[in-house]
Amino acid sequence: MKVTKFMSWLKPFLVLSIVCGFTFTATAQNYYPAMVGNSWVLLSTDGAERRTYTFEGPETVDGEELILMKVAKETVGTDAVEFDKSWVTVAEDGEILLHQVAFDRGIYGTIEETYDPPVTNYPAAFPLGQTWEIVTEAELQLVGAATITSTVEVAAIEDVETPIGVFKDCVKVETNRKAVTAITIVREREILWLAPDVGPVKFFDDTRGIVFDLASYNLVEPAAEEMPAAEEMPPTEETTEETAEEVTEETTEEITEEVTEETTEETVEEVTEVEEPTEPMVEEPVMPKAYGFDVTLEPGLNMISIPLMPEKPYTAKSLAAMLEATLVIRLDVATQQFSAYTSLDEDEGFGIDGGMGYIVNTPTGGMVKFTGKAWDNQPEAADDAPAAPVLSTAKNTWAFVVTSDIRDMETDTGYVLVAKNLRTGTIATETLTSEAKRSSAVWADLNRKSVVEAGDKLEIVLYDERGHIVSGPFQRTVSTDDIRNAFLSLQLTVGDVQPQDTILAQNYPNPFNPETWIPYQLSKSAEVSIYIHNVAGHLIRTLDLGLKPTGSYMTPSTAAYWDGKNAAGERVASGIYFYTLQTTDFAATRRMVILK
Repeated sequence: MKVTKFMSWLKPFLVLSIVCGFTFTATAQNYYPAMVGNSWVLLSTDGAERRTYTFEGPETVDGEELILMKVAKETVGTDAVEFDKSWVTVAEDGEILLHQVAFDRGIYGTIEETYDPPVTNYPAAFPLGQTWEIVTEAELQLVGAATITSTVEVAAIEDVETPIGVFKDCVKVETNRKAVTAITIVREREILWLAPDVGPVKFFDDTRGIVFDLASYNLVEPAAEEMPAAEEMPPTEETTEETAEEVTEETTEEITEEVTEETTEETVEEVTEVEEPTEPMVEEPVMPKAYGFDVTLEPGLNMISIPLMPEKPYTAKSLAAMLEATLVIRLDVATQQFSAYTSLDEDEGFGIDGGMGYIVNTPTGGMVKFTGKAWDNQPEAADDAPAAPVLSTAKNTWAFVVTSDIRDMETDTGYVLVAKNLRTGTIATETLTSEAKRSSAVWADLNRKSVVEAGDKLEIVLYDERGHIVSGPFQRTVSTDDIRNAFLSLQLTVGDVQPQDTILAQNYPNPFNPETWIPYQLSKSAEVSIYIHNVAGHLIRTLDLGLKPTGSYMTPSTAAYWDGKNAAGERVASGIYFYTLQTTDFAATRRMVILK
Protein backbone atom coordinates (compact mmCIF):
# COMPACT_ATOMS: atom_id res chain seq x y z
CA MET A 1 0.00 0.00 0.00
CA LYS A 2 1.36 3.40 -0.95
CA VAL A 3 1.90 5.93 1.81
CA THR A 4 0.97 9.55 1.50
CA LYS A 5 3.17 12.52 2.23
CA PHE A 6 2.89 14.73 5.31
CA MET A 7 -0.40 16.53 5.78
CA SER A 8 -2.00 14.11 3.31
CA TRP A 9 -4.86 13.95 5.83
CA LEU A 10 -6.01 17.13 4.12
CA LYS A 11 -6.38 15.47 0.75
CA PRO A 12 -9.84 13.96 1.39
CA PHE A 13 -11.13 17.42 2.22
CA LEU A 14 -9.49 19.02 -0.79
CA VAL A 15 -11.42 16.57 -2.91
CA LEU A 16 -14.51 18.61 -2.10
CA SER A 17 -13.57 21.01 -4.85
CA ILE A 18 -11.13 19.36 -7.18
CA VAL A 19 -10.73 16.93 -10.00
CA CYS A 20 -10.94 13.54 -8.38
CA GLY A 21 -12.30 12.25 -11.61
CA PHE A 22 -15.93 12.10 -10.62
CA THR A 23 -17.90 14.50 -12.70
CA PHE A 24 -17.56 15.51 -16.29
CA THR A 25 -20.22 16.11 -18.92
CA ALA A 26 -19.82 18.11 -22.13
CA THR A 27 -22.25 19.11 -24.82
CA ALA A 28 -20.65 18.47 -28.21
CA GLN A 29 -18.72 15.48 -26.91
CA ASN A 30 -19.83 13.64 -23.77
CA TYR A 31 -16.56 13.42 -21.86
CA TYR A 32 -18.16 11.98 -18.73
CA PRO A 33 -21.45 10.15 -19.44
CA ALA A 34 -23.48 11.05 -16.36
CA MET A 35 -26.07 8.28 -16.52
CA VAL A 36 -27.07 6.35 -13.40
CA GLY A 37 -25.54 2.87 -13.59
CA ASN A 38 -22.38 3.89 -15.44
CA SER A 39 -19.12 2.71 -13.83
CA TRP A 40 -15.36 2.82 -14.45
CA VAL A 41 -12.57 0.84 -12.79
CA LEU A 42 -9.01 2.24 -12.79
CA LEU A 43 -5.99 0.31 -11.47
CA SER A 44 -2.62 1.67 -10.35
CA THR A 45 0.29 0.65 -12.55
CA ASP A 46 1.60 -1.71 -9.85
CA GLY A 47 -1.86 -3.25 -9.38
CA ALA A 48 -1.90 -2.44 -5.66
CA GLU A 49 -4.73 0.13 -5.66
CA ARG A 50 -8.10 0.44 -7.37
CA ARG A 51 -10.45 3.39 -7.96
CA THR A 52 -14.08 2.63 -8.89
CA TYR A 53 -16.25 5.49 -10.16
CA THR A 54 -20.05 5.09 -10.22
CA PHE A 55 -23.20 7.12 -10.80
CA GLU A 56 -26.01 6.06 -8.46
CA GLY A 57 -29.47 7.18 -7.49
CA PRO A 58 -31.24 9.41 -7.99
CA GLU A 59 -31.76 10.33 -4.34
CA THR A 60 -34.10 12.87 -2.80
CA VAL A 61 -32.07 15.24 -0.62
CA ASP A 62 -33.86 18.11 1.12
CA GLY A 63 -36.75 17.71 -1.29
CA GLU A 64 -34.54 17.79 -4.39
CA GLU A 65 -33.68 14.86 -6.67
CA LEU A 66 -29.89 14.51 -6.93
CA ILE A 67 -27.46 12.08 -8.55
CA LEU A 68 -24.89 10.44 -6.28
CA MET A 69 -21.38 10.27 -7.72
CA LYS A 70 -19.27 7.89 -5.67
CA VAL A 71 -15.61 6.94 -5.79
CA ALA A 72 -14.44 3.82 -3.94
CA LYS A 73 -10.69 3.84 -3.25
CA GLU A 74 -9.34 0.40 -2.32
CA THR A 75 -6.12 -1.38 -1.55
CA VAL A 76 -6.32 -4.59 -3.58
CA GLY A 77 -6.48 -7.75 -1.48
CA THR A 78 -7.68 -6.01 1.68
CA ASP A 79 -10.97 -4.81 3.13
CA ALA A 80 -9.72 -1.21 3.33
CA VAL A 81 -12.09 1.03 1.33
CA GLU A 82 -12.65 4.79 1.43
CA PHE A 83 -15.66 6.47 -0.16
CA ASP A 84 -15.94 9.99 -1.53
CA LYS A 85 -19.51 11.06 -2.24
CA SER A 86 -20.84 14.05 -4.16
CA TRP A 87 -24.47 14.89 -4.89
CA VAL A 88 -24.96 16.75 -8.17
CA THR A 89 -27.41 17.68 -10.86
CA VAL A 90 -26.71 17.88 -14.60
CA ALA A 91 -28.00 20.96 -16.40
CA GLU A 92 -29.59 20.74 -19.85
CA ASP A 93 -26.37 21.92 -21.49
CA GLY A 94 -24.32 19.30 -19.59
CA GLU A 95 -22.90 21.52 -16.83
CA ILE A 96 -22.29 19.67 -13.56
CA LEU A 97 -23.65 21.50 -10.51
CA LEU A 98 -22.35 20.49 -7.09
CA HIS A 99 -24.93 20.52 -4.26
CA GLN A 100 -23.48 18.46 -1.41
CA VAL A 101 -20.46 16.38 -0.44
CA ALA A 102 -19.80 13.91 2.40
CA PHE A 103 -16.46 12.42 3.41
CA ASP A 104 -15.87 10.26 6.50
CA ARG A 105 -12.24 10.74 7.54
CA GLY A 106 -11.90 8.95 10.87
CA ILE A 107 -10.31 11.05 13.58
CA TYR A 108 -10.65 14.19 11.45
CA GLY A 109 -14.44 13.82 11.46
CA THR A 110 -17.11 13.68 8.78
CA ILE A 111 -17.09 16.58 6.36
CA GLU A 112 -20.61 17.40 5.19
CA GLU A 113 -20.64 20.48 2.97
CA THR A 114 -23.73 22.00 1.34
CA TYR A 115 -23.45 24.51 -1.51
CA ASP A 116 -26.43 26.87 -1.62
CA PRO A 117 -26.79 27.90 -4.36
CA PRO A 118 -25.04 24.97 -6.07
CA VAL A 119 -21.66 25.73 -7.64
CA THR A 120 -20.23 24.79 -11.01
CA ASN A 121 -18.18 21.67 -10.55
CA TYR A 122 -17.41 21.27 -14.26
CA PRO A 123 -18.64 23.35 -17.20
CA ALA A 124 -20.56 22.04 -20.20
CA ALA A 125 -17.54 22.05 -22.55
CA PHE A 126 -13.75 21.84 -22.25
CA PRO A 127 -12.05 24.24 -24.68
CA LEU A 128 -8.26 24.11 -24.54
CA GLY A 129 -6.86 26.61 -22.03
CA GLN A 130 -10.10 27.13 -20.11
CA THR A 131 -9.65 27.62 -16.35
CA TRP A 132 -12.01 27.93 -13.42
CA GLU A 133 -11.78 28.09 -9.63
CA ILE A 134 -13.63 26.38 -6.80
CA VAL A 135 -13.34 27.62 -3.21
CA THR A 136 -14.42 25.41 -0.31
CA GLU A 137 -14.55 26.25 3.38
CA ALA A 138 -14.29 23.27 5.74
CA GLU A 139 -14.08 22.78 9.50
CA LEU A 140 -11.74 19.90 10.39
CA GLN A 141 -11.12 18.24 13.71
CA LEU A 142 -7.59 18.65 15.12
CA VAL A 143 -6.61 21.38 12.65
CA GLY A 144 -9.71 23.59 12.63
CA ALA A 145 -10.84 25.73 9.70
CA ALA A 146 -9.42 25.18 6.23
CA THR A 147 -9.85 27.26 3.08
CA ILE A 148 -9.30 25.16 -0.05
CA THR A 149 -8.84 26.86 -3.42
CA SER A 150 -8.73 24.67 -6.53
CA THR A 151 -7.60 26.07 -9.88
CA VAL A 152 -8.62 23.78 -12.74
CA GLU A 153 -7.29 24.03 -16.31
CA VAL A 154 -7.85 22.17 -19.57
CA ALA A 155 -4.13 21.72 -20.22
CA ALA A 156 -4.11 19.64 -23.42
CA ILE A 157 -6.04 17.47 -25.86
CA GLU A 158 -4.11 14.28 -26.55
CA ASP A 159 -4.28 10.54 -27.16
CA VAL A 160 -4.03 8.25 -24.12
CA GLU A 161 -2.78 4.66 -24.16
CA THR A 162 -4.22 2.26 -21.56
CA PRO A 163 -4.06 -1.51 -21.04
CA ILE A 164 -7.42 -1.88 -22.81
CA GLY A 165 -6.62 0.32 -25.80
CA VAL A 166 -5.77 3.78 -27.11
CA PHE A 167 -8.31 6.58 -26.66
CA LYS A 168 -8.18 9.51 -29.09
CA ASP A 169 -8.60 13.24 -28.39
CA CYS A 170 -8.79 13.01 -24.59
CA VAL A 171 -8.99 16.22 -22.54
CA LYS A 172 -6.20 16.56 -19.98
CA VAL A 173 -7.63 18.36 -16.95
CA GLU A 174 -5.03 19.59 -14.46
CA THR A 175 -5.90 20.73 -10.94
CA ASN A 176 -3.62 22.74 -8.65
CA ARG A 177 -4.99 23.35 -5.21
CA LYS A 178 -3.96 25.13 -2.04
CA ALA A 179 -5.30 24.43 1.43
CA VAL A 180 -4.69 26.99 4.15
CA THR A 181 -5.09 26.08 7.84
CA ALA A 182 -3.85 27.60 11.06
CA ILE A 183 -1.06 25.03 11.05
CA THR A 184 0.24 24.99 7.49
CA ILE A 185 -0.32 25.59 3.79
CA VAL A 186 -0.55 22.49 1.60
CA ARG A 187 -0.24 22.45 -2.20
CA GLU A 188 -1.18 19.45 -4.35
CA ARG A 189 -1.60 18.58 -8.01
CA GLU A 190 -3.68 16.00 -9.88
CA ILE A 191 -4.40 15.26 -13.54
CA LEU A 192 -7.39 13.47 -15.06
CA TRP A 193 -7.78 12.38 -18.69
CA LEU A 194 -11.31 12.03 -20.12
CA ALA A 195 -12.09 10.31 -23.42
CA PRO A 196 -15.03 11.41 -25.62
CA ASP A 197 -18.15 9.30 -25.02
CA VAL A 198 -16.22 7.06 -22.60
CA GLY A 199 -15.26 9.01 -19.47
CA PRO A 200 -12.17 8.74 -17.22
CA VAL A 201 -9.34 6.71 -18.76
CA LYS A 202 -6.31 7.84 -16.74
CA PHE A 203 -5.62 9.55 -13.40
CA PHE A 204 -2.32 10.85 -11.98
CA ASP A 205 -1.86 11.63 -8.29
CA ASP A 206 1.23 13.85 -8.42
CA THR A 207 1.50 14.10 -4.62
CA ARG A 208 1.87 10.34 -4.25
CA GLY A 209 3.43 9.72 -7.66
CA ILE A 210 0.82 7.09 -8.63
CA VAL A 211 -0.73 6.57 -12.09
CA PHE A 212 -4.10 4.84 -12.52
CA ASP A 213 -5.17 3.42 -15.92
CA LEU A 214 -8.63 2.37 -17.08
CA ALA A 215 -9.06 -1.39 -16.63
CA SER A 216 -12.77 -1.75 -17.46
CA TYR A 217 -15.94 0.28 -17.79
CA ASN A 218 -19.67 -0.18 -18.23
CA LEU A 219 -21.96 2.36 -19.90
CA VAL A 220 -25.70 1.86 -19.54
CA GLU A 221 -27.75 2.03 -22.72
CA PRO A 222 -30.69 4.48 -22.66
CA ALA A 223 -33.81 2.71 -21.43
CA ALA A 224 -36.20 1.56 -24.18
CA GLU A 225 -39.89 2.48 -24.06
CA GLU A 226 -41.98 -0.06 -22.18
CA MET A 227 -44.42 -2.22 -24.18
CA PRO A 228 -48.06 -2.17 -23.02
CA ALA A 229 -48.94 -5.08 -20.79
CA ALA A 230 -50.79 -7.97 -22.46
CA GLU A 231 -54.45 -8.42 -21.53
CA GLU A 232 -55.26 -11.35 -19.28
CA MET A 233 -57.00 -14.25 -21.00
CA PRO A 234 -60.31 -15.41 -19.48
CA PRO A 235 -59.99 -18.72 -17.61
CA THR A 236 -60.75 -21.84 -19.65
CA GLU A 237 -62.99 -24.67 -18.58
CA GLU A 238 -59.95 -26.85 -17.91
CA THR A 239 -58.39 -24.21 -15.65
CA THR A 240 -61.65 -23.87 -13.70
CA GLU A 241 -61.79 -27.59 -13.04
CA GLU A 242 -58.18 -27.70 -11.81
CA THR A 243 -58.78 -24.77 -9.45
CA ALA A 244 -61.88 -26.39 -8.04
CA GLU A 245 -60.01 -29.63 -7.37
CA GLU A 246 -57.21 -27.72 -5.56
CA VAL A 247 -59.68 -25.85 -3.37
CA THR A 248 -61.55 -29.06 -2.50
CA GLU A 249 -58.36 -30.88 -1.51
CA GLU A 250 -57.11 -27.97 0.64
CA THR A 251 -60.47 -27.61 2.40
CA THR A 252 -60.65 -31.35 3.15
CA GLU A 253 -57.16 -31.35 4.63
CA GLU A 254 -57.95 -28.37 6.89
CA ILE A 255 -61.15 -30.00 8.21
CA THR A 256 -59.32 -33.29 8.85
CA GLU A 257 -56.58 -31.48 10.79
CA GLU A 258 -59.09 -29.64 12.97
CA VAL A 259 -60.99 -32.85 13.86
CA THR A 260 -57.80 -34.73 14.62
CA GLU A 261 -56.47 -31.96 16.90
CA GLU A 262 -59.75 -31.71 18.85
CA THR A 263 -60.01 -35.49 19.30
CA THR A 264 -56.42 -35.76 20.44
CA GLU A 265 -56.81 -32.99 23.01
CA GLU A 266 -59.97 -34.59 24.48
CA THR A 267 -58.28 -38.00 24.71
CA VAL A 268 -55.25 -36.58 26.44
CA GLU A 269 -57.42 -34.79 29.00
CA GLU A 270 -59.28 -38.03 29.80
CA VAL A 271 -56.19 -40.20 30.39
CA THR A 272 -54.11 -37.57 32.23
CA GLU A 273 -53.81 -38.41 35.92
CA VAL A 274 -53.09 -35.87 38.62
CA GLU A 275 -49.72 -36.60 40.16
CA GLU A 276 -49.11 -35.97 43.82
CA PRO A 277 -46.76 -33.02 44.49
CA THR A 278 -43.20 -33.90 45.43
CA GLU A 279 -40.58 -31.91 47.27
CA PRO A 280 -38.50 -29.76 44.90
CA MET A 281 -34.97 -30.97 44.10
CA VAL A 282 -32.20 -28.56 45.08
CA GLU A 283 -29.56 -28.63 42.34
CA GLU A 284 -26.00 -27.72 43.22
CA PRO A 285 -24.58 -24.94 41.00
CA VAL A 286 -22.34 -26.15 38.20
CA MET A 287 -18.94 -24.52 38.58
CA PRO A 288 -17.31 -23.33 35.36
CA LYS A 289 -14.50 -25.57 34.26
CA ALA A 290 -11.01 -24.13 34.73
CA TYR A 291 -8.47 -24.40 31.92
CA GLY A 292 -4.88 -23.69 31.09
CA PHE A 293 -3.77 -22.59 27.65
CA ASP A 294 -0.27 -22.14 26.26
CA VAL A 295 0.42 -19.40 23.70
CA THR A 296 3.73 -19.11 21.87
CA LEU A 297 4.77 -15.52 21.14
CA GLU A 298 7.34 -14.66 18.49
CA PRO A 299 10.05 -12.09 19.28
CA GLY A 300 8.64 -8.72 18.22
CA LEU A 301 5.07 -7.80 17.38
CA ASN A 302 2.19 -10.23 17.89
CA MET A 303 -1.57 -9.84 17.61
CA ILE A 304 -3.47 -11.91 20.18
CA SER A 305 -6.80 -12.28 21.89
CA ILE A 306 -7.11 -13.52 25.48
CA PRO A 307 -8.25 -17.18 25.44
CA LEU A 308 -9.45 -17.46 29.05
CA MET A 309 -11.16 -15.23 31.59
CA PRO A 310 -8.71 -14.80 34.50
CA GLU A 311 -9.76 -14.82 38.13
CA LYS A 312 -8.65 -11.18 38.36
CA PRO A 313 -9.28 -9.05 35.24
CA TYR A 314 -6.20 -8.03 33.29
CA THR A 315 -5.18 -4.43 32.78
CA ALA A 316 -2.76 -3.32 30.11
CA LYS A 317 -0.08 -3.12 32.79
CA SER A 318 -0.68 -6.59 34.25
CA LEU A 319 -0.93 -8.16 30.78
CA ALA A 320 2.34 -6.49 29.74
CA ALA A 321 4.02 -7.76 32.90
CA MET A 322 2.73 -11.29 32.33
CA LEU A 323 3.89 -11.35 28.69
CA GLU A 324 7.11 -9.39 29.40
CA ALA A 325 5.87 -7.00 26.73
CA THR A 326 7.10 -3.46 26.21
CA LEU A 327 3.92 -2.38 24.44
CA VAL A 328 0.19 -3.15 24.35
CA ILE A 329 -2.05 -1.52 21.72
CA ARG A 330 -5.83 -1.69 21.38
CA LEU A 331 -8.35 -0.20 18.96
CA ASP A 332 -10.97 1.92 20.71
CA VAL A 333 -14.17 0.81 18.96
CA ALA A 334 -16.07 3.95 19.95
CA THR A 335 -13.53 6.46 18.63
CA GLN A 336 -11.86 4.22 16.00
CA GLN A 337 -8.47 5.33 17.33
CA PHE A 338 -5.57 3.25 18.58
CA SER A 339 -4.44 3.72 22.16
CA ALA A 340 -1.26 2.35 23.66
CA TYR A 341 0.32 1.34 26.95
CA THR A 342 4.12 1.22 27.21
CA SER A 343 6.39 -0.15 29.89
CA LEU A 344 7.21 3.46 30.86
CA ASP A 345 3.62 4.21 31.90
CA GLU A 346 3.03 4.29 35.64
CA ASP A 347 -0.75 3.73 35.70
CA GLU A 348 -2.67 0.52 34.99
CA GLY A 349 -3.67 1.56 31.47
CA PHE A 350 -6.86 0.30 29.83
CA GLY A 351 -8.82 -2.82 30.72
CA ILE A 352 -8.39 -6.08 28.78
CA ASP A 353 -11.56 -7.79 27.53
CA GLY A 354 -12.33 -11.14 25.96
CA GLY A 355 -13.09 -11.36 22.26
CA MET A 356 -10.91 -8.34 21.48
CA GLY A 357 -7.64 -8.23 19.57
CA TYR A 358 -4.50 -6.66 21.05
CA ILE A 359 -1.12 -5.85 19.54
CA VAL A 360 1.71 -6.74 21.91
CA ASN A 361 5.47 -6.40 21.51
CA THR A 362 7.57 -9.06 23.21
CA PRO A 363 11.30 -8.49 22.53
CA THR A 364 12.27 -12.05 23.48
CA GLY A 365 9.08 -13.97 22.73
CA GLY A 366 8.50 -17.41 24.26
CA MET A 367 5.62 -19.48 25.63
CA VAL A 368 3.06 -17.99 28.01
CA LYS A 369 0.41 -19.95 29.94
CA PHE A 370 -3.04 -18.38 30.33
CA THR A 371 -5.23 -19.80 33.10
CA GLY A 372 -8.86 -19.19 33.91
CA LYS A 373 -12.37 -20.07 32.85
CA ALA A 374 -14.20 -19.80 29.57
CA TRP A 375 -15.45 -16.29 28.87
CA ASP A 376 -19.05 -15.72 29.95
CA ASN A 377 -20.09 -14.52 26.50
CA GLN A 378 -18.59 -17.48 24.61
CA PRO A 379 -19.89 -21.09 24.29
CA GLU A 380 -18.05 -23.64 26.42
CA ALA A 381 -17.06 -27.04 25.05
CA ALA A 382 -18.11 -30.10 27.05
CA ASP A 383 -14.74 -31.76 27.55
CA ASP A 384 -12.17 -29.90 25.48
CA ALA A 385 -10.34 -26.70 26.26
CA PRO A 386 -11.45 -23.56 24.40
CA ALA A 387 -10.10 -22.95 20.92
CA ALA A 388 -6.83 -21.12 20.47
CA PRO A 389 -6.88 -17.32 20.41
CA VAL A 390 -6.27 -15.33 17.29
CA LEU A 391 -2.49 -15.12 16.99
CA SER A 392 -0.58 -13.55 14.15
CA THR A 393 2.99 -12.35 13.86
CA ALA A 394 5.20 -10.52 11.41
CA LYS A 395 8.92 -9.84 11.30
CA ASN A 396 8.71 -6.20 10.26
CA THR A 397 7.66 -3.29 12.48
CA TRP A 398 3.99 -2.89 11.55
CA ALA A 399 3.09 -1.10 14.79
CA PHE A 400 5.07 1.64 16.53
CA VAL A 401 4.38 4.26 19.21
CA VAL A 402 5.83 7.66 20.02
CA THR A 403 5.21 8.18 23.72
CA SER A 404 5.91 11.38 25.62
CA ASP A 405 5.89 12.70 29.14
CA ILE A 406 4.46 16.22 28.69
CA ARG A 407 5.16 18.88 31.30
CA ASP A 408 3.64 22.27 32.15
CA MET A 409 0.31 21.70 30.39
CA GLU A 410 -2.36 24.29 31.15
CA THR A 411 -5.41 23.14 33.10
CA ASP A 412 -8.58 22.47 31.07
CA THR A 413 -6.70 22.79 27.78
CA GLY A 414 -6.69 20.27 24.96
CA TYR A 415 -3.59 19.27 23.04
CA VAL A 416 -2.74 17.21 19.95
CA LEU A 417 0.51 15.26 19.68
CA VAL A 418 1.59 14.80 16.04
CA ALA A 419 4.43 12.50 15.01
CA LYS A 420 5.61 12.42 11.37
CA ASN A 421 7.88 9.87 9.73
CA LEU A 422 10.03 12.04 7.46
CA ARG A 423 10.93 9.07 5.24
CA THR A 424 7.39 7.89 4.49
CA GLY A 425 5.46 11.10 5.18
CA THR A 426 2.89 9.27 7.33
CA ILE A 427 1.67 10.79 10.58
CA ALA A 428 0.29 9.53 13.89
CA THR A 429 -1.70 11.67 16.30
CA GLU A 430 -3.26 11.60 19.74
CA THR A 431 -5.64 14.08 21.33
CA LEU A 432 -5.17 14.60 25.07
CA THR A 433 -5.98 16.91 27.95
CA SER A 434 -3.93 18.26 30.84
CA GLU A 435 -5.12 15.34 33.01
CA ALA A 436 -3.09 12.88 30.93
CA LYS A 437 0.26 11.88 32.40
CA ARG A 438 1.64 10.56 29.14
CA SER A 439 0.68 10.78 25.48
CA SER A 440 1.11 8.07 22.86
CA ALA A 441 0.75 8.51 19.10
CA VAL A 442 0.28 5.14 17.40
CA TRP A 443 1.13 3.84 13.95
CA ALA A 444 -0.45 0.45 13.21
CA ASP A 445 -0.92 -1.27 9.86
CA LEU A 446 -3.24 -4.26 10.27
CA ASN A 447 -2.09 -5.50 6.86
CA ARG A 448 1.29 -6.13 8.53
CA LYS A 449 3.22 -3.65 6.39
CA SER A 450 6.17 -1.87 7.98
CA VAL A 451 5.44 1.59 9.38
CA VAL A 452 8.93 2.47 10.62
CA GLU A 453 12.52 1.29 10.22
CA ALA A 454 15.73 1.81 12.15
CA GLY A 455 17.32 5.05 11.00
CA ASP A 456 14.03 6.77 10.20
CA LYS A 457 13.80 10.38 11.38
CA LEU A 458 10.61 11.28 13.23
CA GLU A 459 9.41 14.85 13.73
CA ILE A 460 7.32 15.40 16.87
CA VAL A 461 5.17 18.48 17.46
CA LEU A 462 2.67 19.36 20.19
CA TYR A 463 -0.23 21.67 19.24
CA ASP A 464 -2.73 23.33 21.55
CA GLU A 465 -6.47 23.28 20.85
CA ARG A 466 -6.14 26.51 18.82
CA GLY A 467 -3.68 24.87 16.43
CA HIS A 468 -0.62 26.73 17.75
CA ILE A 469 2.71 24.94 18.21
CA VAL A 470 3.46 24.84 21.94
CA SER A 471 6.38 22.38 21.89
CA GLY A 472 8.75 21.34 19.11
CA PRO A 473 9.17 20.51 16.38
CA PHE A 474 11.82 18.02 17.50
CA GLN A 475 13.54 15.38 15.40
CA ARG A 476 14.45 11.95 16.74
CA THR A 477 16.16 9.08 14.92
CA VAL A 478 14.67 5.62 15.42
CA SER A 479 17.30 3.31 16.90
CA THR A 480 17.50 -0.48 16.86
CA ASP A 481 16.51 -0.44 20.56
CA ASP A 482 13.42 1.59 19.66
CA ILE A 483 12.53 -1.03 17.03
CA ARG A 484 13.07 -3.79 19.58
CA ASN A 485 10.73 -2.08 22.08
CA ALA A 486 8.33 -0.89 19.33
CA PHE A 487 8.23 2.59 20.82
CA LEU A 488 10.28 5.78 21.09
CA SER A 489 10.08 7.93 24.20
CA LEU A 490 10.84 11.62 24.67
CA GLN A 491 9.98 14.44 27.03
CA LEU A 492 8.07 17.52 25.89
CA THR A 493 7.58 20.79 27.75
CA VAL A 494 4.84 23.25 26.86
CA GLY A 495 6.59 26.47 25.83
CA ASP A 496 9.68 24.75 24.43
CA VAL A 497 9.08 25.85 20.85
CA GLN A 498 11.81 25.23 18.31
CA PRO A 499 12.71 27.96 15.78
CA GLN A 500 11.00 27.83 12.42
CA ASP A 501 13.73 29.94 10.76
CA THR A 502 17.52 30.20 10.94
CA ILE A 503 18.57 33.76 11.86
CA LEU A 504 21.66 35.74 12.86
CA ALA A 505 20.94 38.30 15.58
CA GLN A 506 22.80 41.49 16.55
CA ASN A 507 25.82 40.99 18.76
CA TYR A 508 25.79 42.36 22.32
CA PRO A 509 27.09 44.57 23.70
CA ASN A 510 27.60 46.72 20.64
CA PRO A 511 29.79 48.80 20.54
CA PHE A 512 32.00 46.60 22.75
CA ASN A 513 35.45 46.40 24.31
CA PRO A 514 37.08 43.96 24.46
CA GLU A 515 34.58 41.03 24.09
CA THR A 516 31.11 40.37 22.66
CA TRP A 517 28.51 37.61 22.18
CA ILE A 518 26.93 36.73 18.83
CA PRO A 519 23.40 35.23 19.17
CA TYR A 520 21.73 33.07 16.52
CA GLN A 521 19.10 30.37 16.09
CA LEU A 522 18.86 27.25 13.88
CA SER A 523 15.72 25.77 12.36
CA LYS A 524 17.58 22.47 11.88
CA SER A 525 20.84 20.95 13.06
CA ALA A 526 23.89 22.10 11.08
CA GLU A 527 27.66 22.61 11.08
CA VAL A 528 28.06 26.28 12.11
CA SER A 529 30.93 28.69 11.52
CA ILE A 530 31.21 32.45 12.12
CA TYR A 531 33.65 34.48 10.00
CA ILE A 532 34.83 37.96 11.12
CA HIS A 533 36.18 40.44 8.53
CA ASN A 534 37.48 44.01 8.74
CA VAL A 535 36.22 46.82 6.50
CA ALA A 536 38.88 45.96 3.91
CA GLY A 537 37.37 42.48 3.56
CA HIS A 538 40.27 40.66 5.18
CA LEU A 539 39.39 37.60 7.28
CA ILE A 540 40.36 38.38 10.87
CA ARG A 541 39.03 35.37 12.79
CA THR A 542 37.05 32.15 12.23
CA LEU A 543 34.87 30.74 15.01
CA ASP A 544 34.20 27.04 14.25
CA LEU A 545 31.21 26.13 16.42
CA GLY A 546 30.84 22.57 15.12
CA LEU A 547 27.59 20.60 14.73
CA LYS A 548 24.77 22.39 16.52
CA PRO A 549 21.26 20.93 16.99
CA THR A 550 18.07 22.82 16.24
CA GLY A 551 17.46 25.55 18.79
CA SER A 552 17.97 29.10 19.98
CA TYR A 553 21.45 30.26 20.98
CA MET A 554 20.60 33.71 22.30
CA THR A 555 21.96 33.83 25.85
CA PRO A 556 25.59 34.44 26.94
CA SER A 557 25.87 30.76 27.90
CA THR A 558 24.80 29.54 24.45
CA ALA A 559 25.66 32.34 21.99
CA ALA A 560 28.96 32.44 20.05
CA TYR A 561 31.72 34.30 21.92
CA TRP A 562 34.46 36.51 20.45
CA ASP A 563 37.22 37.86 22.64
CA GLY A 564 38.17 40.67 20.22
CA LYS A 565 41.38 38.94 19.07
CA ASN A 566 42.56 37.91 15.62
CA ALA A 567 43.76 34.45 14.58
CA ALA A 568 47.23 35.23 15.97
CA GLY A 569 45.82 36.04 19.41
CA GLU A 570 46.34 39.80 19.08
CA ARG A 571 43.68 42.31 20.03
CA VAL A 572 42.26 44.06 16.99
CA ALA A 573 42.05 47.82 16.59
CA SER A 574 38.96 49.96 17.08
CA GLY A 575 36.66 50.18 14.11
CA ILE A 576 33.89 48.52 12.15
CA TYR A 577 33.90 44.76 11.64
CA PHE A 578 31.52 42.34 9.90
CA TYR A 579 30.53 38.89 11.16
CA THR A 580 28.94 36.17 8.97
CA LEU A 581 27.02 33.09 10.15
CA GLN A 582 27.55 30.21 7.69
CA THR A 583 25.80 26.80 7.53
CA THR A 584 25.34 24.37 4.66
CA ASP A 585 22.32 26.21 3.28
CA PHE A 586 22.28 29.54 5.13
CA ALA A 587 24.48 32.65 5.31
CA ALA A 588 23.87 36.05 6.89
CA THR A 589 26.13 39.01 7.73
CA ARG A 590 25.81 41.82 10.30
CA ARG A 591 27.98 44.74 11.44
CA MET A 592 29.60 45.38 14.83
CA VAL A 593 31.84 48.07 16.31
CA ILE A 594 34.85 47.88 18.62
CA LEU A 595 35.23 51.13 20.55
CA LYS A 596 38.22 51.53 22.87
